[in-house]
Amino acid sequence: MRPNANKVLIVGNYPPPYGGLSVQVSVLRALLARRPGYACRVLDIGEGRHQRRPECLGARHGLDFAAKLLWHAAGQWILHLHTSGHNVSSWLGALACATAGLLNGRKTVLSLGSGLAPDWIHAAGPVMRLVVRLTLALTGVIICRNARSRAAIAALGVPAGKIVVLSGFYGLGPTDTTTVPPSVEEFLRRHSPVIGAVASIGPEYGLPLIAEAAVRLRPAYPRLGLLLMGPAGFERADLDGSLLLAGQLPHDTALAVMGRMNVFVRPTYFDGDASSVREALALGVPVVASDTDFRPEGVIVFRRGRVDDLTDKLAQTLGARRSRPRPGPADAGSWPRVLAIYERLSLKGDLAC
Repeated sequence: MRPNANKVLIVGNYPPPYGGLSVQVSVLRALLARRPGYACRVLDIGEGRHQRRPECLGARHGLDFAAKLLWHAAGQWILHLHTSGHNVSSWLGALACATAGLLNGRKTVLSLGSGLAPDWIHAAGPVMRLVVRLTLALTGVIICRNARSRAAIAALGVPAGKIVVLSGFYGLGPTDTTTVPPSVEEFLRRHSPVIGAVASIGPEYGLPLIAEAAVRLRPAYPRLGLLLMGPAGFERADLDGSLLLAGQLPHDTALAVMGRMNVFVRPTYFDGDASSVREALALGVPVVASDTDFRPEGVIVFRRGRVDDLTDKLAQTLGARRSRPRPGPADAGSWPRVLAIYERLSLKGDLAC
């Protein structure tokens, strides 16, 4: 432990599996590990929490989770929880972190990543709404992904100064030296154009939409390929040999593959502020995404759930034959503002931004 270091305990899912929140946790850990004057640990509460890994602590059960939270809070570590905010377990974990923060001067940061969080909070019963209100009252800083989430939190009486709207995209790491898996390399060689997406588990992620759009585009693009990265299995007979399920890839590998796509698609039915969309934009890859609560500038949006509109927007994007935009200076994402939150918490305890 470096003397006089600012200490941050990141709480959340740690990969594998690779997904939105787990990738955010791993990227943030890597950034903090390289930051002079900081010490960082991860408390893994995901599927790998029982594993022994040098880069993170595991929470074997509820009591172990609570004990590790209290120990770090008593040692004046900043606690930063990454969670969805759209289920009971998410808010019980948030309440545990916020309560532990009573030992460190409320140096607790809560990042709510799901686009479903506002609806879940609104529909919650009286007991869970009390849990949510108490959690938010005890938390030092609440980070949400878009204006709608911010409004839902503010409606519970949370002071505006405690709520910050930030993306979960903390910037790109180096990808130019990352090797693309041979199966993916072969697929990229045989298909053009290549449409890509993240294959997350659940109907809300809209995989049938992108598959149907790919089928409809094949007459115009006989060599078109659809490349899906992620844990979800997916079958579509009429895509024949034009579909590749790349499976779960390490984050740097996924970025290298994404950078080779002609279009990246995010066909979800809800979103907070998807990191994968910002990653594709930062790599200079055109993005077509559903019109959820928020999409950053530069995204081509289609009407949610409408395969005809998705097909039209993909056809327009592929047919424009514009040169791919060159990435500008390295986009640090929200990392500088997250770091500023840590700095203020280290100096002042409870934060009013």
